[in-house]
Amino acid sequence: MDADPVSDVSVSVDDMDTNCSELGSCKVDSLVGAMFSGEINGELGRAGEVLTRIELDVACTSEKFYNLNILMMHVAMEESEFEVLDLERCQKMPSSFEKGLECDILSGFLDSEVKELDDFITTLQKEIEESHKWISLSQNLGTSVLELEEKLSDSEKTLEQLREQVFELQAQSSTFQKTLSCFLGQERRVREMGAGFLENGGSLNVETKTKIQTAEQHKHFLRMLEKSLARELDLEKQLSETKQIDEDMKLRLQSAEQEAFCLEEEVFDAWKRLFEADNSAEVLLGISRDLLGRFQVTQFNTNGLIQREAEVRSKLEDTTKQLKAKESALLELEVSRKELSDSLSAEVDGLRACLKEVQDKLNLAKSENSILQDKVSSLERQVEESETAKGSKDGSQEETNVAVHRTLETDILIEDLKHKLSEAESRVENAETNYKSLEVTNKELNEELVFIKGNCLTAEKAEALERQLKESDILLQHAIASADASEEKQAMFYAAIKDMENIIEDLKLKVAKAESRADSAEEKCIILSESNAELNDELIFLRGRMQGLEGSLHHAEESKLATAKNIGIRTKVIANLVMQLAIERERLHKQLTSLAIENKILVVKLQQTSKGSTVPRNHGGQEDPAFEFPVAASARECKEIENESLATSTLVDDKSKDPSAVGTQAEPGEVTSQLETVRRVDAGSLNYKHVLFAGLIALIASAAYMFLQQNSPS
Repeated sequence: MDADPVSDVSVSVDDMDTNCSELGSCKVDSLVGAMFSGEINGELGRAGEVLTRIELDVACTSEKFYNLNILMMHVAMEESEFEVLDLERCQKMPSSFEKGLECDILSGFLDSEVKELDDFITTLQKEIEESHKWISLSQNLGTSVLELEEKLSDSEKTLEQLREQVFELQAQSSTFQKTLSCFLGQERRVREMGAGFLENGGSLNVETKTKIQTAEQHKHFLRMLEKSLARELDLEKQLSETKQIDEDMKLRLQSAEQEAFCLEEEVFDAWKRLFEADNSAEVLLGISRDLLGRFQVTQFNTNGLIQREAEVRSKLEDTTKQLKAKESALLELEVSRKELSDSLSAEVDGLRACLKEVQDKLNLAKSENSILQDKVSSLERQVEESETAKGSKDGSQEETNVAVHRTLETDILIEDLKHKLSEAESRVENAETNYKSLEVTNKELNEELVFIKGNCLTAEKAEALERQLKESDILLQHAIASADASEEKQAMFYAAIKDMENIIEDLKLKVAKAESRADSAEEKCIILSESNAELNDELIFLRGRMQGLEGSLHHAEESKLATAKNIGIRTKVIANLVMQLAIERERLHKQLTSLAIENKILVVKLQQTSKGSTVPRNHGGQEDPAFEFPVAASARECKEIENESLATSTLVDDKSKDPSAVGTQAEPGEVTSQLETVRRVDAGSLNYKHVLFAGLIALIASAAYMFLQQNSPS
């Protein structure tokens, strides 16, 4: 158990290193973002970049704080184990001093990391304050300013919480350092006393002792590492076993819960049946009481019916005598009613026939009137037409007079017909009033008939009453039978109630057994919950460790992606360098050609000066015109050399494009001197070397970028 926390601490220290590298990578990313933000002109883009950088820094600080918490836990475990050791055991075991030194180193490392984190938080707070000022100055962004301020306030709150937690970590690390300084001071004193005693003994050499100690320490460290690896394997096995045990315990818990649930359902059903039995017993008692009350009521009703039957029979005899006297009067009334109805129906039919005739005449008069009106309208039209023609005035006037006469006759006929129609309507109204009065009298006669028939039907009523009496006797017999049946049912219900009481007692015994089982199951559940809580604590610790490892892996992947981006940028830079090298090569080539031309000019001048400075003259004492001035000759030669240099430069370019043609196209360069050819060949070879070197670098960079993209998770 001594080497396990050491391995855990090493893991946490690695996590701290990865977090430091992550902070550096975050700073590099922020610098790259600042470089690219110079290209963006909008204020909103810059504000968003600053805010994202702050959020990334806050996330990195929170993750680093989490890793520091894990490291603090391991340091606390180491410190607690170191406090348990006695002073005598420390003298016997050489590893105790080493363990104390490890604790001291870890606590110092924790203190330094906490200070760095505190400084980083202060810088972040300053950046947030500056961004607040910048946002307050830039009010033209509109609604996006509010969102940025909300995000900045959230990051400020998280930083304040982290600051408080960092203060707690600082306090704990200071307490660790104080305790470790006390224990290490005691151990050093003990070791100094032992060293003085050995010096007084004076039997061993100091150098041999230190060598032995270093060898022993090396062996001890190896053993500790082996033990830590073995313990990690054992812990993994124990973890798998605990997971299996946890699953088994969960299954047992589920089965116990199911059993308890089934027992609860059985108890609930038993109580339900008991309550149903009680309710049914009470209901049956109420039904029996209702039946007894109904039986008494039916007896009372039968006595009243017998008395009414005697009274009705006496009334029947009186009514039969009255009926016989009224039947004769009824026959006379029916005969008179039939005669009146026949006379009224005959009068109504005659009046209806007269009305039909009058209506027919009215229709004929209306049709004639419409025809005459059409003729009058046509005549009026003809009169209007005749006004234009003066000769036909007399004939049209006669026709109009005839038409007016006919219209007057038709109007007189219409008035006569209207008078006749009004007379017919008055007759119809008189007939209707007579008909209504006859209907009233008919209704009165019908009512008298109904009354007489009702008096006649008293005998039938008496027979109906006798039938009702017989039915009531039958109902009495049925009620007596139902009362007997209800008494039998009561006896049966009492027996059923006794049976239910016995069943309830059995159910109570079962409930007691179920409660005892439930108590035992609860005890088992408590034991299982305690073991489950312990296993959950172990699982939480292991999950936290796994999360730390996953975070480190995630950061490693992010660093891979960052390196891939850097490689891409560097490949672009290398390509730009290659282009610059090609441009530089062309410039150097031009300089070399110009130098070669100058060299040739100087050689020509030297040759001319060596031949002689006097100008040759002819026989007449004049200058020889065939002799050219050396300057003109040198200028002419310079032009030829320039042409040759241009040809050679084109040949060199062709050689760079086609390396196989180097041997075949090297003949024009033999005209120049050996020194110039050597220089040109060296320049070409240097250009080939630079190009090949740049191409190799670009290939290596692209291969590394592809490899990182393949290894990086999608």
